[in-house]
Amino acid sequence: MLKELSKHFEHYAIHARFMPVFVVLFPLVLTVLAWYPQAKTILGATMTLLISFGIMSFLSIYISNLGNDLQDNYFKKWGGAPSTLLLLPSNKELDRYTKQRYFKWLNRKCSGLDLPDTLDGQVENEELYEKIRSASNYMREYTRDRKKYSQIYNDNVAYGFARNIVAIKKAGLVVASISLVSNGLFLYFTTTTDFPHTLNSMGIISLFTSIICLLIHCFVLNEKFVKRRGYRYARTLFEACDK
Repeated sequence: MLKELSKHFEHYAIHARFMPVFVVLFPLVLTVLAWYPQAKTILGATMTLLISFGIMSFLSIYISNLGNDLQDNYFKKWGGAPSTLLLLPSNKELDRYTKQRYFKWLNRKCSGLDLPDTLDGQVENEELYEKIRSASNYMREYTRDRKKYSQIYNDNVAYGFARNIVAIKKAGLVVASISLVSNGLFLYFTTTTDFPHTLNSMGIISLFTSIICLLIHCFVLNEKFVKRRGYRYARTLFEACDK
């Protein structure tokens, strides 16, 4: 499946946009395969059909839009993007000496930016916020080379995945719930009938997978999950100042 997608879509789209959808659909696909193994050949043909008719392209754009909407809401709530908040004097993610070192490097690279040389007694204001935001925009362009800054790219992909999978969390809850109920019912009816039967081990695996996926959607995929990945990306982004 991934091999087929890689022929038509770039790495970021596959891992940050499609993978969240695949994770959401995984318990349902496993349920179908557990109780109807012949569906395996149908799934491959379906993927080819979806790509041919542009459905996957639409899905990529749609998931991206959902993720961007969620991101906008979070940034408003947090007061900005992690890549901007990270260097504010009041933010404790980095020590002030590291921030000052980054500021000096950025001032050398960006003429006219004039970030403060020291954070001692520095007052946060709109001007400083905009300067740091401009610096983070510069860093994104400066580290655009995926091969040279592979860790930054990987953390950006991980952040995109986290953001997008939380954006479709409701769908994940619905799919996991349907899969859980379906597996439960199938197992119940196949083990309580009077006809000879064998225990469907794949059905049991699918049942527990549905439970695990449901728990992950309920307790793991949330704002904190996205924020943590956002700050991880921000830290890696500015670590390029030391290289």
